[in-house]
Amino acid sequence: MVVAAYAADPQQVWEQALKAKGGRERLHGVHSLAIFLKPAQVNLAGPPTTWFCGFPDRYFEFEGRGSGPDSPRAIMVNETIGRVAMDAMGIPRAQGPLTEAHRERLTLNQVVFLLESAWLEPHPVTVKGKVLTVEAGGRTFRLYLNREDLPERVQALPAKGREPKNLYDYRLEHYREVQGVQLPARLTWISGMRQWTWDADYEVDAKYNPKFFERMPDLADGPEPWRKP
Repeated sequence: MVVAAYAADPQQVWEQALKAKGGRERLHGVHSLAIFLKPAQVNLAGPPTTWFCGFPDRYFEFEGRGSGPDSPRAIMVNETIGRVAMDAMGIPRAQGPLTEAHRERLTLNQVVFLLESAWLEPHPVTVKGKVLTVEAGGRTFRLYLNREDLPERVQALPAKGREPKNLYDYRLEHYREVQGVQLPARLTWISGMRQWTWDADYEVDAKYNPKFFERMPDLADGPEPWRKP
């Protein structure tokens, strides 16, 4: 007797991953996410860092003093007004237009931490075993799922015409539930020759002042200036 072998359906695997993350309804209900990153007790640990994502078009990053040449640093991105502003140690405060790299980060923040949001619904393309390929925001991502159907690795594949060094590679470990969403307690971010590992904590739907994203960031305001009126 010959039994036909059927390839897995990418959409079905995607739906299983969304369910494991907390379900589409819960994920679509997330409007902001604060990510608090503490250097992990490993080699190549990252500096103390706070990321704040105001979905879908704003984010703020604060890097404390570490071993990297860019620390400390505060950067604010607001796609609505097409503006990026930064305050970095040793570099004059500056602002300028949004670049493609900044737009990619807006997409990455949604894919890596939520998979899907009310503003970004990736399209599953192929699946092989537990490796799922999806398209979102004009980029292609490869998701490696663990036994619980949660992503343990997210790769942003190089865009056409770009060198592989532009690839973003996230390793995600030790998931726990935070306000109905499964999020990794350890995060490793690999970009080009850089690799940083943190222990992570989160605040889902953190309240913030939208007007913060209309002004220059200031390192003196600390890692959570978006909370201030």
